[in-house]
Amino acid sequence: MMMHQNNFLLKKRLVVLKHAKPFITKNGLDKNSLRKISKKHGLVSDEVDLLFPEGNVDLIKFSLKQLNSELEKYCKKIDLIRLPVHKRIRKILLSKIYLMNKDKIFYKNIFLNLLIPKINLNLSSQIYKSVDQIWFIAGDTSTDFNFYTKRLILSGIYSRIMLFFFNNNNQEELEAILDESLKRVSKIPQLKSKLKIIKEYLPKITKFVKNSY
Repeated sequence: MMMHQNNFLLKKRLVVLKHAKPFITKNGLDKNSLRKISKKHGLVSDEVDLLFPEGNVDLIKFSLKQLNSELEKYCKKIDLIRLPVHKRIRKILLSKIYLMNKDKIFYKNIFLNLLIPKINLNLSSQIYKSVDQIWFIAGDTSTDFNFYTKRLILSGIYSRIMLFFFNNNNQEELEAILDESLKRVSKIPQLKSKLKIIKEYLPKITKFVKNSY
């Protein structure tokens, strides 16, 4: 019964998201966006309020969650296991760029709204969820200190690539920046000095983990 109810609600939210993408692409996202979308497409406004009780916050969270779900399904069709880890990460990141490019302006508006301090969203938390999922798809099974080291390093790469993607259309340059950045990821398994890792990353990781929840 619960599964059926969850699937029903998911379908309802997906309908709203389907209409939200072209609307927000054209008009941006403001406090009345969901009301305007409901009116334009004949949706029951009270029902939309129940589906997204926190308004734009819930819409942003849902759109990012669905993007991550879409990425996971997309990557299952790719033979990642034969690739070195850093090349898996590269493939997954470029796959996400490919998926986002279909609705680039929509996701740019979503990303910009994450930067607004007054909105009840934690940018670090959303970035953490994204990079954690990327490592999961890549097959990461680490449970030691490297678990957080990997996610911290990738969060920096992810943020840099997303900012470039939203502000440029040069795929060749994006891939060059990504390749240069991923050199650090390729060296993670080869790092021999744990003391060096701790000295370099512990303060950053402590802050990163704290801001991720």
